[in-house]
Amino acid sequence: MTLGNRIKQLRQANNLSQPEFAEKAGIEQSYLSKLENDKSLPSNDIFRGLLAAFGITVGEFLADLDWSAEKSRLVQIADLDQWFQAQSNVQLEKQRRYLYRCSGLIVLAVTLFYIGFSKQLFDEHYTQYISRGVIFPDESKHIFYNWDDLIDRSVEGASRKARAKAVEMEKRFDEIIVTHDDDNGAHYVEEVEGGRRYFKKYKSIQKPRRVNAWLQVLGVFLFGAGVMGFVIERRLFSSRH
Repeated sequence: MTLGNRIKQLRQANNLSQPEFAEKAGIEQSYLSKLENDKSLPSNDIFRGLLAAFGITVGEFLADLDWSAEKSRLVQIADLDQWFQAQSNVQLEKQRRYLYRCSGLIVLAVTLFYIGFSKQLFDEHYTQYISRGVIFPDESKHIFYNWDDLIDRSVEGASRKARAKAVEMEKRFDEIIVTHDDDNGAHYVEEVEGGRRYFKKYKSIQKPRRVNAWLQVLGVFLFGAGVMGFVIERRLFSSRH
């Protein structure tokens, strides 16, 4: 729809003849006819008079107008030129915010993927400790490792005592292995019923944590979304210029 078509459409929508609307707008009927047939372009003052006669704003006037095709003519009217500039500024601000969001998605995606891949936040390394049994209160914490050294071999019956002690330690043998997220050092002692347990570092192991895999998957997904946003940005905004 052209500028002239829009003026005619609005006049007819208000049930006004050309003479009636020309009088209301303060212009000659012959000049109104030229405007409606796109044979003349109104000055800025006359355009304001047309809007006042219709009781509408610039935005409402342009609502049904194919202004993208008519823009080269319409910008010759000062109020329309200012309106187009304002709309362009709003569009640029929207585009800028859109690109910021896409960039933010990519930054977040790389961050999440790195966290999941490096496993720095959710460590997958564990330390295992081993304990051979419960140590009585009056015994050395190393009793399960050096009980044989505590027997005096020089006294009579040492062999018998050693065999008896071996049987005793065999019965008390109750090995357990515990796994900790953190490294508690070379060893530690834990109080238990009947005495205490001496835990000695056994080995370090690595177990996958599902959260790290999900962080990497989410990172890839968000990265793809951010890149896709940049791909469609030109089409999305250029179609509105």
